[in-house]
Amino acid sequence: MNASEILRAAHLAVRAIAFALLALLVLRILLQPERLRFGTRSFRYRLARATDFIVLPIHSMLPPGTSGAVATVLAMVVVLLIAYFAVGVTNDTLGALFRAAAALSRAAPLAALGHLLYGLVSFYTTLLILRIFLSWFRAGPYGGGRFTRFLYAATEPLLAPVRGILPPLGMLDLSPLLVFVLLHFLKGAILAFFLRA
Repeated sequence: MNASEILRAAHLAVRAIAFALLALLVLRILLQPERLRFGTRSFRYRLARATDFIVLPIHSMLPPGTSGAVATVLAMVVVLLIAYFAVGVTNDTLGALFRAAAALSRAAPLAALGHLLYGLVSFYTTLLILRIFLSWFRAGPYGGGRFTRFLYAATEPLLAPVRGILPPLGMLDLSPLLVFVLLHFLKGAILAFFLRA
């Protein structure tokens, strides 16, 4: 299996997972499992349990009295956005690994290092995007599980000093925006120094 086939397989896996989640969410809208009595072990109950992990956090952010169908449609949009970012991460990280391996096979260690650094910065940017996304669901560093704690532990060392320079404006924290700009410049510097020689 060559690099392009592995990337295609990874893209196919991401799309298959996204399609399966979208199909479950469409079924949730059609079958309306919110109207079930508690304690029922029917297919509709299991469908609600299988999709609650993405629908309930979105529903909690909406105004009181909003239909569960609205939260489900918004969950579908979130699934599409996550799939889009997952394909981008796959391209950047796996692609960087394959390009680094190809550079090493050509005896170009500087280019291999550049590809690895570019992939790491791209992966870190994705972690930052996920952290921002999870913050919308009020998942703080102590209340969101292991993955959320990992995101906060990985991104806070860079965000905290920037937050000291650029304090939040009310409830709006602009430090991730400045970090995005810095990471974008860092990726450009990596391209210029390591990969355009």
